[in-house]
Order: sequence, then structure tokens, then C-alpha cells
Amino acid sequence: MNTEFVLREYYIRYLRDVRQLSESSIKHYIDALNNISRYLVKNKKIEKMIYEVGDIGELEIIRAYLHSDEEFKALDKRGHRMYSASLNNYYKFAIGEGFQNERKKLEILDIEIPVQGQVASAQKIWKRSGIILRQSIESAGYKCEIDSSHTTFTAESTRRQYMEGHHAIPIHRQVHFDISLDVYANIVCLCPTCHRLLHHGLGKDKMNALNQIYNERVDRLAHSGIKISKSEFVEIAI
Repeated sequence: MNTEFVLREYYIRYLRDVRQLSESSIKHYIDALNNISRYLVKNKKIEKMIYEVGDIGELEIIRAYLHSDEEFKALDKRGHRMYSASLNNYYKFAIGEGFQNERKKLEILDIEIPVQGQVASAQKIWKRSGIILRQSIESAGYKCEIDSSHTTFTAESTRRQYMEGHHAIPIHRQVHFDISLDVYANIVCLCPTCHRLLHHGLGKDKMNALNQIYNERVDRLAHSGIKISKSEFVEIAI
């Protein structure tokens, strides 16, 4: 599966299995986004599909461009506003709107995602999606999943308590897995202190947190094709 199809697959499953829309409604949304993608490709804003945009900031720039573009606005008007409605619906999905209320339902989105590939650079870096990370934090209700009593500060970008997304199995370990590690099941919402602990703390100080994460995520990881024992998880994560 190519990078641009990962979010598309999640989005379709979200519409079908979480929002439980009809197949005809899903088709309308997807067809409209396909047409938007073609328009963006024509205007050299993206390479192939809107789903390749993995960063909220970049998606917001594209959204602002379309809402201000006269040709697109005319196209949208002829299409009875379906294009803008579909774009706004996808944007709400991308920022994780409503994910907190659907937290348990979202676990049905835990599916195997083939590895997306690496970004070419002097040092190989595995691709990761800022959108999936944002959705995971939204789903956790902006609360630390190690200790929900941990508090931080209000973030300018979200107007919510500042939290960070952490890959339970580090993304740099992707070379050892045929299935993507950049999936909902593997991303944990943490306060900055707990996040720094898992990256920089002493091994003995990490153990309780790692045991907790594993116990809470082992089934979801398995559903996402990541089958790993606790000892293997701890060895990799520590």
C-alpha cells in the first residue's frame, strides 16, 4: 500500500464502521475527494491524492487555497457544494473531531497497514503521519495515557491541554517489521514528562510505564498485525 492510500483506507473505514454511513454516501464523499485531488494535481499543489498530505498544517493551507480559489468555488457551486462539504468532512476527520466520543469504536479501525517506505535523506527516516498522531491524541481526550492526572498547559494550536504522541514501538525499529508501526494502535498520548521518561529515562524507571502500555495495547497491536510478546516489546522499547 502506497503512502497516499493509508489515510484513505482509514477514512473509508471510519465512514463505514464508525459513522456507519451508507455505501452511496461514502461513494459521494470519496468521489468528491478524488475530483478535488485531480484539481489540486492540475494546479501543482499535490502529486497524486489529497491523502498524501500527512500534516495538519499542510492540509489547512490546501483547504484555505481551495476556499479562496475562484475556479474551485465555481466548480463547487456547479456541484451543489458537494466538493466543499466533502473537503470539510475530511478535514474534521483529519483533526480528529469527535474522536474522543468514539474512542472505543475507533478500535475497529485497527488494521494491518503495509510499510509506507522511507524518506530519502543522508540518514533514512521512516515516514510518519502528523494527522494520525493528532487523531490519536484527540481520541485520548488530551489526557496522558500513563497517568491521566498529569496536567500541562493549553496549546496555542488546539486550545487543549498540550500532549505529545509517542510510538510505543519506536518508529526507527520499522526495519524489523513488515507491517507499519505508524498506526493508531501503536501511538500513545503522553504528557511531555512521561514522553521524555520513555526516551531518556533510566531503564528501571521506564518499566512500569512500558508494562502498562503493553497491557493496554497488546490486543490492538495484534489486530494491526503487530504481534509481539511483552519481553520483546520491552527489549525494543527500552
